[in-house]
Amino acid sequence: MSKKTMKCMLYEGPQTVQFCEIAVPKPKRGNVLVQVKRCGICGTDLHIYKGEIKSFSQKGIVLGHEISGVVSQLGNEVEDFEIGTRVAIDPNLFCSKCEFCRTKKKHFCKNWNAIGVTLNGGFAEYVEVPSSACYVIPEGISFKKAALFEPLSCILHGISRASMEPCDTILVQGAGSIGLLFIQCLKKLGAYRIIVSDIDNNKLLLAKGYGADVLINVKEKDLNETVLQETNQLGVDLFIDAAGLLSTIPNSLQIVKCGGKVLIFGVPPENKTVEIEPYLIYRREIQIIGSFTNPNSNVTAMKFLEKIDHSKIISHVIDLNEIEEKGFKMMGKEGTFKIQVKISD
Repeated sequence: MSKKTMKCMLYEGPQTVQFCEIAVPKPKRGNVLVQVKRCGICGTDLHIYKGEIKSFSQKGIVLGHEISGVVSQLGNEVEDFEIGTRVAIDPNLFCSKCEFCRTKKKHFCKNWNAIGVTLNGGFAEYVEVPSSACYVIPEGISFKKAALFEPLSCILHGISRASMEPCDTILVQGAGSIGLLFIQCLKKLGAYRIIVSDIDNNKLLLAKGYGADVLINVKEKDLNETVLQETNQLGVDLFIDAAGLLSTIPNSLQIVKCGGKVLIFGVPPENKTVEIEPYLIYRREIQIIGSFTNPNSNVTAMKFLEKIDHSKIISHVIDLNEIEEKGFKMMGKEGTFKIQVKISD
């Protein structure tokens, strides 16, 4: 590959990104250079852009971690890929040496890094990644769909953490792109009943199309009252926060049944707190469960890509130089689901 520089969107601090050119990296031993085709914009990217996750926010980094592309150059000792291989990327990198890596908890690695978070990512024409982070995209799956590989893998990890049972009634809070992927996965894994809450009727209608059984617009109906009506006054088995809302966590303890679970999946702002009633956790044996990244679900996620419908989940496709104006500033607005950056054809 002869190209010396590449276009990228560089994070330079809270509320500040710059569209510029930087050197194309030369892949080190064990790494490959991937020509980026698509890169999704994640809520984590927005949190970093806003300066809300200071532990992740490193100036001078190219963000973007939902990546699909083509291997364009091999570093030394790479034998498991060829130039031209279509791949999706797991952005999480581990040392394989620390206590957590050696006890099947590698996502807590003491030396954890992530493509697009602590290392240059996919809001660029090319990205350097370890070959071990690459997963071959099956024939018939587009780059557009393959860029959902990383969030889908995280969702499957979250469902695993929650130990969902096929007979469970589940409330998914938030019918954005993550909520819609959750609904499809839960349905295919045998959830008995799925209740979805949001403030946008258009999103709720899409949720219905993807398998939601009960829709609740919390601007129009009382969430607690409606959930209890729909569950014979018992509550739901599992409450999934797919929106990262702090305000609803205390209320979640009121609408899960005894022995129920609350899964905090959406990324809440760092260093913010909520007030809960511990007695409810004690008396009703409620489990509050966190879900961080995707340590053991990548292979399953690549297979699940074939099972999901992404046609209505990706609402906007933008160019690299539009990430700030048509990406970050559109997220959360009515009619916006997953925004993807199209880097090359």
